[in-house]
Amino acid sequence: MEVVKRGFLRACKNHSYLSYELIDKILGPLCARHKVPIPSSKEAIKAIVSEINDTISDLGQSLVFIKYPIKSEEYLVYAKTDATPDNVANTGLSPDDCQYFSKLLDKIASEEDCHIPWNAAYNELGLQSTSKPLKKSRMQELLQIWTQMGYFMELDERIYLGPRSLVELSFYLASNHGEHIKNCMLCKCLVLWDIRCGSCNIQFHRECISTYLQRRDICPSCGNLWTTPLRRSTSQSS
Repeated sequence: MEVVKRGFLRACKNHSYLSYELIDKILGPLCARHKVPIPSSKEAIKAIVSEINDTISDLGQSLVFIKYPIKSEEYLVYAKTDATPDNVANTGLSPDDCQYFSKLLDKIASEEDCHIPWNAAYNELGLQSTSKPLKKSRMQELLQIWTQMGYFMELDERIYLGPRSLVELSFYLASNHGEHIKNCMLCKCLVLWDIRCGSCNIQFHRECISTYLQRRDICPSCGNLWTTPLRRSTSQSS
């Protein structure tokens, strides 16, 4: 099983973020090759991830499950625990490339719903070139790379903060963009694009508030009767 764990960790590093479908496609053949039982449930997968985390926590790495409402998915994210916008994506990149990452991250995070039109990713970022200005073709190339790494997500001609940014850079985002990015008051983890109280407009993870409302019927923030439907709309996210 240790060989399977090492192989799965390598796959997590290569993919950056994984859906359960992709996890099954990776773990299934790995387990079959090494003749160990294939995890049969999400709980079994999370148990393997927990064991892997025990071996990599001292290395500044972690594997974190995060619900991502924009795609209505839960992802497993490979993250560096000491990451900042200045060092998360700098391998082999120029100072101008790294500055572009930081400026783009801040631009998206500064918007109320933390997304921008795709063409805004190439304009009015306040880049201060140390050599030659970045060409749009280079920006497009970098954005594609960072999207594949899970730092950003492109959907319906808009660019969102990606699942890896929400995990690796949660402290930076909450500290520097606290007007729009806050932690769920129930689990203390960052929450975006999820369900809000109809009275005070405070945002919670849908799963967190659903569990809370099994015991009480009021908003944990304002104390008013909770009225927002818990079921996600089929046409759009709350």
